[in-house]
Amino acid sequence: MNCAALVCGDTAIAIDCGVGFTDEDGAELVHPNFDWLRAQGKNLRAILITHGHEDHIGALPYFLEKVRVPVYAPPYAATLIEDRLAEHRLEGIDLRVSPAGSREQIGPIGVERFSVHHSIADATGLILDTPVGTVVHTGDFKIESDPCEGQRFDRTRLEEVANEGVRLLLSDSTGAEVDGRSRLERDAEAALRKWIARSPNRVVVATFSSNSFRLRAALRIARERGRKVCLLGRSVNKHTQTARALGLIPPVDSLLIAPEDVDALPPDEVLILAGGSQGEHGSALTRLARDDHSRVHLEAGDTVILSSRIIPGNELAVLDIINRLERRGLEVVTRAEHPEVHASGHGSREEQRTMIRILRPKAFVPVHGTHHHRRRHLELAVEEGIAQTKLIENGSVLEVTRDALRIVDRVATGRVYIDGMQSLSQEVVAERRAMGSAGVLTVLLSFKAGRLRHFPRVVSRGVFDVADRTRAERKIAEHARDRLKGRRFASREELEEAAIEVARRFLVHNHRKRPLITVDVNGES
Repeated sequence: MNCAALVCGDTAIAIDCGVGFTDEDGAELVHPNFDWLRAQGKNLRAILITHGHEDHIGALPYFLEKVRVPVYAPPYAATLIEDRLAEHRLEGIDLRVSPAGSREQIGPIGVERFSVHHSIADATGLILDTPVGTVVHTGDFKIESDPCEGQRFDRTRLEEVANEGVRLLLSDSTGAEVDGRSRLERDAEAALRKWIARSPNRVVVATFSSNSFRLRAALRIARERGRKVCLLGRSVNKHTQTARALGLIPPVDSLLIAPEDVDALPPDEVLILAGGSQGEHGSALTRLARDDHSRVHLEAGDTVILSSRIIPGNELAVLDIINRLERRGLEVVTRAEHPEVHASGHGSREEQRTMIRILRPKAFVPVHGTHHHRRRHLELAVEEGIAQTKLIENGSVLEVTRDALRIVDRVATGRVYIDGMQSLSQEVVAERRAMGSAGVLTVLLSFKAGRLRHFPRVVSRGVFDVADRTRAERKIAEHARDRLKGRRFASREELEEAAIEVARRFLVHNHRKRPLITVDVNGES
């Protein structure tokens, strides 16, 4: 959920505005709490997007629905952002296409973009010219020694910036646990070519849909092998369409077939590009694994290539897919056993070291990654002789002057959960957590003229075993009647509060349970 703020005088800019994916509390997405950023008001002058991955652009609709501010994004990201805004029916957003090499002046902050290698097209870093010196934000990056078509890394420009002096480097830490250098995108293409060539039946390639380089490779190999391609999943179709529109993928209409046409072709003439490499519920790959896709079915002898890594937290979902496919007699090729089938978009330790050596900053702060990743990255900077370093956390306020680097404050941060396309309030999240951990119990009451009229009813779910439920609910109802009858209540609200407290005390004392308790008062006051 990347989102950072740079404040200089009365000018604030945000760098990226992302979401995370989650199944916590029934939510689908989570984004940072933007209260502090929104409170900057007119001082917030721009949001700078480094690239088009969801953890960098996905929260824009939720932020922009309340605060309108210009958004600067490279071409591929801008196209994806337009789609997100349309989904949310947000109009009139000031979205400015800002390719690598472009320069903007936002108050006292000069902004220049530079190209980096990453697993999505048009990935950029930022050169920020400030009154206290130059700040470089790498964005997500790797450094390929033999880049494929469309990949650029502006090393020459960074060397020029280094010669002028870099005050602070903010650098991607995601690959800090991996020694050496990351695998090349060309290596992943070669591995796909090998596995597709040796597969006698249908082949499914599941990868990150946003990696247009990998999509292009799969399409190219399919053409070489005489296979037709079925794009399966909304994300795969969208990213292929976007990459074609921007010239990253050549025309492929003659290569594509619809899902309903897959079964009409011999198995060895079909390649399926499927979304859902992380085991997302409802994704194309998940439905194929469960054999409940409405139009495409896999059979024993088919091959599924997971040309992706497992993002931490998704292990169980991905393993479930693998298990289901293997039980049905499919061959599943994964990065765990065959690391050559995937190339990370994040640089490993030697690439991180190279970035530090290119820029030779006076100060260094690792960003983008867990605390452990950032700590390991900081160790590299210390090894390279960077005198000023800081390890910061969410909410840290880092003050940068010409000579000093120090944490001076903290601001409130947090997580906002999204269900459907709506934010969940803290109250709703708390209720869901209570229901999920301890169940829910409802007391139904009849109320008239300030008094309880009839014997209460109690309904519970997830609190008692089914065999014990009726008897336990009856005892709670009897206890509520005994404690509430004869009392006069000024309002329904007063009765509800009293009933909740009576039920809560009984459950804690007799069962040591703390479910979510609700009261339904049906009657006339």
